[in-house]
Amino acid sequence: GDGDPPPPFPIDAWAVWSSAYGAAMKVYSSLMAVAAAAQTAALVSADRPCPVEGNIGSRTGGEKAGVIFENHMAVDVSMYWIDWDNNEMHSGDIEPFASMHQDSFSGHAFRARTRGGTLVMEHVVRSGQRDKLVKVQPCGGVGEGEIPLWDEGRDKEFEALTHDHSAACLPANESRHWSCVKYWTREEVLARNKTEYGFLEHEVSKNRVGDTYDKGYTRQIPQIPMVTQGGAGYLKMTMTDRMKEILIDWYKERREDSMIPHDVIAGGYTNNHLVQFDKVDLDRFPRVHGALKREMQQILQWWTKMRLKHTSTFGVRIYRRDSMLINHVDRMDTHLASAVLQISQEVDADGGWPLEVMLPDGMVGEVYLQPGEMVLYEGAWLRHGRPMRFKGTEFANIFSHFAPLAWKGPKSDSVEVPWGYGYAKGRCTTLADEDPRGACKVDAKYEPHEQELVFGRAGSKGAMETSDKNYADVDYSGPGGNSAHGEL
Repeated sequence: GDGDPPPPFPIDAWAVWSSAYGAAMKVYSSLMAVAAAAQTAALVSADRPCPVEGNIGSRTGGEKAGVIFENHMAVDVSMYWIDWDNNEMHSGDIEPFASMHQDSFSGHAFRARTRGGTLVMEHVVRSGQRDKLVKVQPCGGVGEGEIPLWDEGRDKEFEALTHDHSAACLPANESRHWSCVKYWTREEVLARNKTEYGFLEHEVSKNRVGDTYDKGYTRQIPQIPMVTQGGAGYLKMTMTDRMKEILIDWYKERREDSMIPHDVIAGGYTNNHLVQFDKVDLDRFPRVHGALKREMQQILQWWTKMRLKHTSTFGVRIYRRDSMLINHVDRMDTHLASAVLQISQEVDADGGWPLEVMLPDGMVGEVYLQPGEMVLYEGAWLRHGRPMRFKGTEFANIFSHFAPLAWKGPKSDSVEVPWGYGYAKGRCTTLADEDPRGACKVDAKYEPHEQELVFGRAGSKGAMETSDKNYADVDYSGPGGNSAHGEL
C-alpha cells in the first residue's frame, strides 16, 4: 500500500507461463464477466457429510510448520487447536472467504466449527509442510448457499459516494482545502522544483538523491491483471457513514492516549529513518479493526465485482513534516485491490499532500483527499506514492488490502486463478520507464489482452485539471495513436 512495499524476494523465481495462456485467458475473462453480472458467487456444494469427531489430540516433538486455513463457507467458522488431552483451545475466527495463518508444528491437530458448534473439519499438520493451504468446505448442508458481494442496496450507496474527477482544485492557492485530482503532463513533471520531491542529499547515497520512484521492484508490473473494469485502476470517493462512525471520533480519542513512534519502514522507500513517523496501532483495537475490515471488503468487492479475501489492514500511520514516500508498486500476491483512508490532517495553507499515481505517456495524477475521504487503487501494477515532501504537522492514514479469492500471483497457472479484466495498456510507459533502471517491459503475449484506461466518471474523459490549463480536449495518444484515459 502507501508505504507498504513488497518483500525483496527474487522475481526470477517465477515460473514461465504455459503456452496455453492465451486460450485460458479468454476462458477466465468470460467467467469473470458472468460473475460480475451476477454480483454473487455460489459456494461449493455441500454433498459430502460432515466429519465425525475423532480422537486426534496433538503430539509433541514435531518440527516447525505453518498452515493457512481458508473459509469457503457462507458462515463464520471458529478454529480450535486440539491440545495433548483432546481439549479444544480457541485459535481464532474466520469470516466467509477469509483466511487465517497459523504457526504450528507437525503433529498438531485443529478443528473447525460453525458458531453453532457443528464440526466441519479436522486437520493434522504433517511434517515438511510450509504454509499449506487447507480449505474449510461446506458439509452436510451446513455452510452452503450464496452470499452476496455486498449487502442489498449498498451498490447505490457506494456509487453515490464516488467523486467527480473533473472537479477543479479550489481555492487555487490553498491546497490544504483541495479534494480533487490534479493532472500533470510529462513536461510539467520534469519542470517541478526538485527540492520539494524525493530524497535529499543527507538522506541517501549519492546515486539515489532526487529519486521519486523505485527502480528495483518493477518486473511484476506487466504480469498483474486489472481487477476493475472501465477505469484506470483508482477511484476517489467519500467514506461511508459506517466508516466515519467507526474511525473519526475513535482516532480523536486514541491520538491523545495511544500514539507511539512508528518503526522504521524497511526497503528504502521512505525517509522515516530520519523523519520520525508515529502511529496508533490498529491491531491493538480488534473491534475497530474487524468492523473496518468488513466494511472495506464490501466496498472493494463492489468496485471490483469480484470475491475478495482480506490480506492486510493497518495504521493509523501519522506522517510528520518533511515526510515523503517514493512511487512504488505493492506486493503482487496480496495487494491487488486496496484503499488509503484519510483520517486526519493538519497542513500548511499550501500543504495539501496528494497520493501520486504514475500514468501512461509520462503523465502524473495527484489525488488530494480531505479527512473522511479515501482512494481505492490497484497497487500491484499501478505505481503510487507520496514523493512530494510533506508541508504540515500531521497526516493520518489507514491502509487496507485485498486480493481475489484464488489469486496466488502470476506464477500460478491454476484454473482457479481469476485473471480479471485484462491488463492495463500503457502501464510500462510511465515517466519511470524512461529510466532504464526503473523500466518494465511488456511481453508480446500480454498485448492482445490489454485494456484502454479511461479517465473521468462513467467512462467519460472529464476535465484534466493541471497546473495552468484545462486538458479536457487534449488527445493523450500513445505511439499507435490510441488514447489512454484514466479514472481517479
